[in-house]
Amino acid sequence: MRADVTEATIEERLAGLAAQLDGIKAELDQQRLERERWRELGDDMAPLAEEAMTLAIGHLDADGCDFSDLASLAHAVVRDAATIQAWIAPLRTLAALADEVGPLTTPAMASLNRRLEQLDERGYFSFARQAAGVVDTVVTAFTEEDVRLLGENIVLILQTVKQMTQPEVMNLLGRTARSLQDGDTDTVVATPSSLSLLRQLRDPMVRRGLARVLATLRAVGAEAAPPHHS
Repeated sequence: MRADVTEATIEERLAGLAAQLDGIKAELDQQRLERERWRELGDDMAPLAEEAMTLAIGHLDADGCDFSDLASLAHAVVRDAATIQAWIAPLRTLAALADEVGPLTTPAMASLNRRLEQLDERGYFSFARQAAGVVDTVVTAFTEEDVRLLGENIVLILQTVKQMTQPEVMNLLGRTARSLQDGDTDTVVATPSSLSLLRQLRDPMVRRGLARVLATLRAVGAEAAPPHHS
């Protein structure tokens, strides 16, 4: 009985070993087939690769490329790989930040576009273009010396403008303009006599106007008077 068991065990082991050998043989055959396929592909691609290399070298020669420069560049890249990596790291950070900020800026850009469209519809951009033309005309009409003198007198000019825009001055100018517009310029007005002028001086408004004119003439005369020498 023991001999039968031993023979059966040996046969089972031999059968298992044979199965393993068959599996190994099948795996070797598969690898051999794959190597043959790659070899055939390499044989097919070799002429194409050679032709591509020939064309590439021809283009490089036509462009005046020096292979020694390419070798120096490759050597520099390998030598300064750490520096290049240090440069690339901030760029990656900026790219990641752009990816995060991008969705947030989209509504802001849409709002800005709508605002710009509203300003364009209201005519702000047209006004700016016309104003730019006015500025260009002013710049071309004045010399550098004119601009220097303007800078020296800008404070006096602003003070004069401030005084001219006071309510009483603006009211006076408005009344004067209206009186000139109301007058009939087409009708020849007779020269008033001295007696007529004297009668008009009895009008309080005429006397106040004359007083203001005399005060203005006094101020102009004081400004234009030459300095007194002792």
